[in-house]
Amino acid sequence: MLLGRFFVSKTSPHEREQLKLRLRELEKEDKIRIVGKILNAEELERRRAIRAECDVERAWEQVRHRMEERKGQRRLKRYSLMLQSAASLAAAVLIACGVIYYTHVGRQKRVMAQIAQIRPEGQHAVLYFADGASIDLGLRDSLAVRTETGVDVEMTGENSLAYKPRKTQTQKQEEVPEEYNTLVTPRGSEYSLTLADGTQVWLNAASRLRFFTSDRGRERRVWLEGEAYFEVAHDARRPFIVESGGQSIRVLGTRFNINSYEGDRAIYTTLVEGSVAIAPLAGGGEVTLEPGQQAEYSRRNGGAIAVKAVDTSLATAWMSGTFIFEHASVTEIMENLSRWYSFEFEVSPLLDGLRFSGQFPRCENLDRILSIIASTGTGMQIDYDGTKITLR
Repeated sequence: MLLGRFFVSKTSPHEREQLKLRLRELEKEDKIRIVGKILNAEELERRRAIRAECDVERAWEQVRHRMEERKGQRRLKRYSLMLQSAASLAAAVLIACGVIYYTHVGRQKRVMAQIAQIRPEGQHAVLYFADGASIDLGLRDSLAVRTETGVDVEMTGENSLAYKPRKTQTQKQEEVPEEYNTLVTPRGSEYSLTLADGTQVWLNAASRLRFFTSDRGRERRVWLEGEAYFEVAHDARRPFIVESGGQSIRVLGTRFNINSYEGDRAIYTTLVEGSVAIAPLAGGGEVTLEPGQQAEYSRRNGGAIAVKAVDTSLATAWMSGTFIFEHASVTEIMENLSRWYSFEFEVSPLLDGLRFSGQFPRCENLDRILSIIASTGTGMQIDYDGTKITLR
């Protein structure tokens, strides 16, 4: 009776202790060890999450088969035989389900061991010049390029690049054609860039920035796909303009973050310092942000812009090497992780109603992060086929 109640999780702590004491009377140590671990309080919740995989009817069939094989092998008194058979029967059911349980745990461990091999690519980016030539910066220890626009391009660190105007410029402004270069970071990488006007840009993973190469233009205009943090050099004569995903952001001198990944439902502009004006490229009202505010530009709602007060550190946490999730769906979390660890994924629709909050260092192993998320009592199962991670 207690055994049946245990398998449907209806036993009280006192009843589980009674069952545990009775099963300790078994003669074989290996049975006691397995049964004891299954009943261990720390394992109980995890076992319940996969108890649907424990086919009790199949377990009983295995018991009957074992009983038939053992028939006639041992000669004992009837009373003794009845006690032993009852104990063996109970232990065999637990062992059969325990085998299923530990097979599941073993498979999950193998999956996580494979996922642990997924690592960020490191500090890596590709620079594309106006003439179509490109340089993989991850393969270079140094870089020094003299451009016709009067700027020297130099690597200033392991993951940083700078465009520095030459001091001996003699050409007139009209004689120097404006050129644009493009910096691309793949998934799992980030890079910083100093523009010719002194503006600093930090480019997040899976992002692309097209930018001016000279400090002589009438305006300073860049185009962003992905995510970047800007510290714009002040110049009242020449506005700094960022075009990103259907919106235009006009600034004079300020610090702000833009999250504009293709496929996301919205673009988020978060102002840390200064002032920015945001307007849809297709036309519409302009919105001005104050420090501590975030603009949400809807890709699906006709370019509507909503403004709210936020903790700016959440939007810029990636710069300090941290993932921060606030009431995020499983898909949103996996999208962020996939850009950094570079993997494909699929999430069951049944999981997307769940919301999670938490933070993880970006240097943490992916398997550890997924294990923490899966251990929240949701019954989430993780699979990996060597290419795609599936959550269901």
